[in-house]
Amino acid sequence: MPSDFTISVGGGWDVKFHPLPSYEHDDDDNYKSNTSSSSDRGIVLISIPLSTLFTNHEDAYHAFSNSRAAKIALADYTARVLSNLLPLHHEHSDNTSALTIQTMGQSKHSSNANNKGSSTKQYGRNKKKKFGTKKDTPIPYVLERSDCIVIDSNNDDEEGNIALQFYLHATMQNNNECLELKKKIINDMLSPVLHQLQVKLTSLECCTHVACVVLQNALRDMLHPPRQLDSSISTSTGNEKKTDGQQAEYLNAVAFIADDSLLPRKSGRSSLPMSSPPTVPFYSPENSDQLTRVVTVNVGSFWRRYLNDDGSVKEVGNDMCDDDTSHEKSTVTMRGMIIPRGVTLIVGGGYHGKSTLLQAITMGIYDNIPHDGRERVVSSPDAVSIRAEDGRYVNNTNVSAFISNLPSGKSINGASISSNQDTTRFSTKDASGSTSQAANVIEAIEGGASALLVDEDVSAANFMARDGRMRAMIMDEPITPLLYRVNGLFLSKEHEVSTVVVVGGVGEWLDVADAVVLMKDYVAYDGLKKAKSVSYQFSYGHVQYGGRGVVHRLPWEIQENSMKRPVSDNVDDQQMSDVDDMSQEDNDEKELSTTTISPLRRRPDIDCIMNKFKKASIHLVESGSSHLCFYDNGDCDSKQSAVSNDEDEDDGQVDMSKCSQLVGNSSEQLYGCGICVLWLIQESLSHPDDDLSCLLDCMTNVLNIGGMNMLIASLKQNQTVTNSAANEKITDLFSSNDILDLWEYVGYVYRPRRHEVFMALTRMRGMKFHILPDKPKDVNKVSQEEEVKRLEEEARKKALADLWANRRKK
Repeated sequence: MPSDFTISVGGGWDVKFHPLPSYEHDDDDNYKSNTSSSSDRGIVLISIPLSTLFTNHEDAYHAFSNSRAAKIALADYTARVLSNLLPLHHEHSDNTSALTIQTMGQSKHSSNANNKGSSTKQYGRNKKKKFGTKKDTPIPYVLERSDCIVIDSNNDDEEGNIALQFYLHATMQNNNECLELKKKIINDMLSPVLHQLQVKLTSLECCTHVACVVLQNALRDMLHPPRQLDSSISTSTGNEKKTDGQQAEYLNAVAFIADDSLLPRKSGRSSLPMSSPPTVPFYSPENSDQLTRVVTVNVGSFWRRYLNDDGSVKEVGNDMCDDDTSHEKSTVTMRGMIIPRGVTLIVGGGYHGKSTLLQAITMGIYDNIPHDGRERVVSSPDAVSIRAEDGRYVNNTNVSAFISNLPSGKSINGASISSNQDTTRFSTKDASGSTSQAANVIEAIEGGASALLVDEDVSAANFMARDGRMRAMIMDEPITPLLYRVNGLFLSKEHEVSTVVVVGGVGEWLDVADAVVLMKDYVAYDGLKKAKSVSYQFSYGHVQYGGRGVVHRLPWEIQENSMKRPVSDNVDDQQMSDVDDMSQEDNDEKELSTTTISPLRRRPDIDCIMNKFKKASIHLVESGSSHLCFYDNGDCDSKQSAVSNDEDEDDGQVDMSKCSQLVGNSSEQLYGCGICVLWLIQESLSHPDDDLSCLLDCMTNVLNIGGMNMLIASLKQNQTVTNSAANEKITDLFSSNDILDLWEYVGYVYRPRRHEVFMALTRMRGMKFHILPDKPKDVNKVSQEEEVKRLEEEARKKALADLWANRRKK
């Protein structure tokens, strides 16, 4: 196998070949060299400084250098162009392929096809195999990726160090060729491709692609003030330079949908836009001061050249030097509809566009490519889709805001035990529709969600609402519906989480709405006035629900729990001890006397990690299934599975099929979630006092510094990456089995949001979470909060007393 070597192709390109170890595993599941192989595989690392790429366009260089969104969009465009220019084949005179150069995604599919039907090696209790032979279809979203990146300089004075870098996969079928001949072959193959790529990267098409993404990021930043540092999807970090006097003006909104957007997709399984006609373009409601907005967005003078006045992309000219009289402008103005913060309902008849609108909002967390139809639809980067998820795994989650007084169903020696499960630390291996959706809401809040996106069609009916007849029929219902919590959740100073709900069958939601979007014949109208009228007509006289406040508007409050378990008289002390042993595994919850309905501070349990997941590795269970598996890659006796009994046979399994904001049919983003979970598990061992939120913040920081490649490299280093190590050496990557797994089985990964990483971790069967004590609060702040709560409680009591007094008069 040849050693590393450099290839000179000219044009400012730096090309290096790095050999890969043979894709074989030894008895310890580690990679080893196969000297008998008839082919060499390697990674071709190609880079070019932006100062060289845009040597004749100084304004372009500065525009790309000063915008993180532009860098990610440039890398995305490069990957799309390469997928069209590659693969390349060089053949011998006997028509056998001697050298093949492909993108990382193409190499995955090619390798899968070549290994179809081949034997697979047993890994613990699972077989690791290569998936899929279908064509690598581009997605309509612009995501940060591992195989094509723009590397930033860590020294502000060394601007020339900002470079475009990408990885290609090379396969050499003949080991007997001399090194110089191999260099010449690679040079002859890559030179014309890199020349074509360089032309494309300085074309109008590239600039419009990037300008479209820059606009979406600027528009997304205008929705609401940032709540926390998280740039995993919105590619602006919040610390970019504001151009041309840009000021922070916020819409106080969850989402923005521009006029003339095409929201429907070609089919239920396609991400392509439906053509118009028959598609009805979206237009914001007429005469609605609450929903309709005219927005002016500052994108900078350079990117403004490639956008029309309404923010749509231009389709004229040949390159970025195209003369344009509008180049002095820096803003675009567009009209559209906002989804305001608070509780917003999307109502309408069946097949009138309710779910289509919500789906566009749901995927508005991502930047879209030009001409997608949704490229001017943006949502808060922390908006999280919520649905029922029957059968999901839940561990130590506080669902008491929605679920309480669940029966335990326990008995000892035939004696019934009157006890209830402690839902402040709820655990189950098989959640019902309502309990799973309750856990999803709480975990979304715990992960830092700013908005919940809910569709009535895929939700548990008893979790969404209960009408008066069912309240009268079932007096001890353990479920407090979401309907009663959404207003308190938004008004809570601790959370301020908005909710967007698609409703078509339960009118009680009209009682809690702050805004209503009425869809009729695919046209949006402002329905709030009518909703208030209907609510008053049907809800007059409703006063209280379970003695806990005005109906449909429960506060997000602190509740008192004694944590004592009443039992029947014929259960002795020893039997009571047995009851405690049968309860949840973490018995320290009995020490608590006061609990909150907000998420508790959790972290992965160290004992659980050491026993099950310390040396975990990851692979996809099967192609397109949205399932991951974390298996023990450590030293197990006789290579047996890490599980010890039938009850734990599913340990390490993760089902992400109901997580709708993962890019559809994209194993690359799903695998990226798995890599981030491995990093969180490793990091939690070295930071035992950090909760999940802190660990996610650390992960976000590492990803912002060096991307997915640096996160993978830090797995083997077992240390947090620093700024000085941001530009990793490829040799560091080669020493990691995780990156070799990635290159062999997936090719590359997309960077996931923190929320999908959080979902993958909390859905990992067998993972246990430890509850941390609350952080100490500022005394002055606590005193002010207590005074506010006291005044609010007095106001509620007075309002209730006045209401009853008025009724007595009648």
